[in-house]
Amino acid sequence: MTQTPSTVVFVSLTGDEEIKVYDLDSSSGALRLRTTNPAHGPSGALFLHPTLDVLYDAHVESTTLASFRLDKTTGQVTLLNSVDTGIGIPAHSVTDSQGRYLLTAYYGGGGITVHRLGEDGSIGEQIQHVQTGPKAHAVHISPDDRFVIVPHVCPTNKTSQFRFDTETGLLTENEPAVLLPPDDDTGPRHICFRPAGDVAYIINEQGKTISAHRYDSASGTLERFQHLSTLPEGWQQEGGSTAHVEVHPNGRWAYGSNRGHDSIVGFNIAEDGSLTPFGHYPVPASPRSFNIDPSGRFLYCAGEAADRMKCFRVDPESGALEAFDEIEVGHKPFWVMATTLD
Repeated sequence: MTQTPSTVVFVSLTGDEEIKVYDLDSSSGALRLRTTNPAHGPSGALFLHPTLDVLYDAHVESTTLASFRLDKTTGQVTLLNSVDTGIGIPAHSVTDSQGRYLLTAYYGGGGITVHRLGEDGSIGEQIQHVQTGPKAHAVHISPDDRFVIVPHVCPTNKTSQFRFDTETGLLTENEPAVLLPPDDDTGPRHICFRPAGDVAYIINEQGKTISAHRYDSASGTLERFQHLSTLPEGWQQEGGSTAHVEVHPNGRWAYGSNRGHDSIVGFNIAEDGSLTPFGHYPVPASPRSFNIDPSGRFLYCAGEAADRMKCFRVDPESGALEAFDEIEVGHKPFWVMATTLD
C-alpha cells in the first residue's frame, strides 16, 4: 500500500537547541506538533538532502555543522554526525543537486566552505574554504550545479559569484567575481529565484530594500535592474533591517520579512520580473525566517524575538495574506521550512 505524502513544517530553535516538526493540515493549514528533537547545538538554517532522508543544520552561534537521519514516518531526527569547522557563525548551508557536497556560508569567520558528503549523507572532509570576507549570509547553487552565489551583508556589502566543479567540488571565482550593490549601506542578505530561473531577488539587510536581477544561465552572473524599498511608503524608522525573501511557487508573487517594522511585504511579479508592492502584514517581533508550503496555499513566519510563529493563508488570486493562527514554538526560532515528505 502506497503511503500518502505528508506536509510538515520544520522549525529550528537556536535558544532551545531543538528542531521541531509540525504536521500541516492540508485543508486548513493548521499545525500540530509531531516531534521535538535535540539539535546538538544552537540550531540554525536547515536543508534536506536531495535524495536521502538526511537533514543538515548549520549551528549558528557556533562553529559546527550537523547531519541528522530523518524518519519520515515518525518525524524524528537522529544525529548522524557533526563537524567543527573552526569558522564562526555558519549562516546557511545547501547541497548540490546530487547530494555529493555541502556548501556553507559564514557570517562570523567569513567565506564559504565545501564539505564532501558520505554515501549515507554524513558530513565528510572539508575540501575547501574560500575567504570572501565576513558577513556571508546565504549560499545559492544553480540547478545545473555550475555556479554558486553568496550574498554578504554590511560592511562586506557584496555578492560573490563562483564557478563550481561538480567532479572536484571546488569553487573558483567567476567573471566578474563580485556584484556590488548600488550604495555602501545596502547589505545583500538572502537570495531567491523565480521558478523560470531567469530572475533573482536579493533582499538587503541594512538598506531595507530588495533588488531584482537578470540571471545569465550561461555565465552564472547577475545584473541588477530594479532596487526598491521593502517598507510602506512614507514609513519613518530608526534601525530595523530585512531578513529573508521567498518567491511563491506560481512565480507571481515575492515576499520579504522586515525586522523593526515586523512585517511580511508582498510584491507582484511582472512578466519581466520587476516588482510592485501590494501589502504589508504584521508578524511576531523580529521575523528572521518564513516559508511557503509546497502547495502555495499557506505561509508561516516565526518571530525570533517573540518565540512565536504566525500562520497565513495565501489568497490564490491576489497573493494577499490572511492570518488564521499564531502559536508558541520555543526560544529564538531561526529557520522555518515547509516541505512534503514523500
